[in-house]
Amino acid sequence: MGLGDFFKNIFGKKTCAFCGGECGMMSRTKIKGDEYICSKCDDMCSNFIRKSRFTKPELEGHMEYMKRSDRIYKEVILPNVQKHECYPSATQRQGIEFFDDFGMFRIMDGSRDHKENYPKELFRYDQVASYEPYYEEAEPEEAGKPKVFHEGGIIIRLVGALDDTTKMQKGLRAHPYITEEIKVCFATNDREKENYLKYAENAIHHFNYIFGVNDDQKGLFSFGMSTKEKRDLMGTVAFAKTAIDAVKIAKDGGEMSEEKKAEIMENMNAIDDAQTGGLAVYTRAADSAEAKIQ
Repeated sequence: MGLGDFFKNIFGKKTCAFCGGECGMMSRTKIKGDEYICSKCDDMCSNFIRKSRFTKPELEGHMEYMKRSDRIYKEVILPNVQKHECYPSATQRQGIEFFDDFGMFRIMDGSRDHKENYPKELFRYDQVASYEPYYEEAEPEEAGKPKVFHEGGIIIRLVGALDDTTKMQKGLRAHPYITEEIKVCFATNDREKENYLKYAENAIHHFNYIFGVNDDQKGLFSFGMSTKEKRDLMGTVAFAKTAIDAVKIAKDGGEMSEEKKAEIMENMNAIDDAQTGGLAVYTRAADSAEAKIQ
């Protein structure tokens, strides 16, 4: 390859593998198989995946996944949502919108949410492996001065397809595409630090609520059972009832009424809730939302 061909290969226009349009060096990303995706088609993908890891067929599947997520948001959640938490409620940066009744959340992004062709991306609560606040400082412009605030927010790590879920909280599911950590930036300067960084703390508290972090604690003057103790007791009782029902059904030749089926399902849910620390409640909600878009 001559020098001219070398520069032409780097700086010359390429054909997008998805729409067939031409794309310059600044408006394309190389994917597996020595192919390219243009910036317009890139908008149809998650902002949290590294496109270079995927082949064209894999990204086509991912785009369908994103379209389905967008439909769940627009056709299932928006028309039916009665309560949701949003930290912050409005921002030019990023934030998190929680939909507890649907077992999902989304990351708001002021730079992308206004784009009509950019699908709304939803994440299931049971895909979250961990979360933590982050706070970055930068060196001052003048020597001897204290470090200055650079940015802060939340880092979210999802369960990856290759992760060993047996060592994690029960009930977690792998995300089919995202393996890198997600950095949700709430503030990038001192003014935003004062106004928005507190919302990152609120979001952390909400995640703690979802995952039952403090469910084993009681109030200072509370003498009853904790949330975890109540949930575990309900699970134990439900397990005993289910075992008794199984014996009775076997004796009756396997037949049962619709009422008995509903009762057994309720008991099975209580067992799942106890085994997953309450996470199964949100798994059922997310499954129900996804089932409406098939």
